[in-house]
Amino acid sequence: MTVGAIASLVVGVVIGFVGQRSRMCFVGGIRDYILVRDTFLLKGMIAFGLVAWVAFPLGGLAGGVPIAGFGRPVFMTLLGSAIGGFGVGYVSILANGCPLRQHVLASQGTGSSVYYLAGFFSGVVVFQSVVSPLAVRYLP
Repeated sequence: MTVGAIASLVVGVVIGFVGQRSRMCFVGGIRDYILVRDTFLLKGMIAFGLVAWVAFPLGGLAGGVPIAGFGRPVFMTLLGSAIGGFGVGYVSILANGCPLRQHVLASQGTGSSVYYLAGFFSGVVVFQSVVSPLAVRYLP
């Protein structure tokens, strides 16, 4: 095994442990806040947003990638992110939880979460092989 594979395994175990122990679920956080004004799960979502706000620009600078749009027009990046995020969010709500929670439940042996993740990863393959090349070709 290479150092990168071992590092990926260690980081995956740590993130999986923290995800399982924290019960972090974005959909559940919003639901709990709206229904009973409980902010426990909402704090995890806010922390995730703040860390992403700091980490993505730092990662872009470290990798030499332009921050805004990653080489594409900013509007198209935001539009694609919004459409994709809405699609994943809508399907996740129908599946009773966010993708992080579905990963945790699948690792605990929940069959419906395994099917959700199979569809999730199949959708990624379809998007990368069909939708993304068409968007690059026909959109400005």
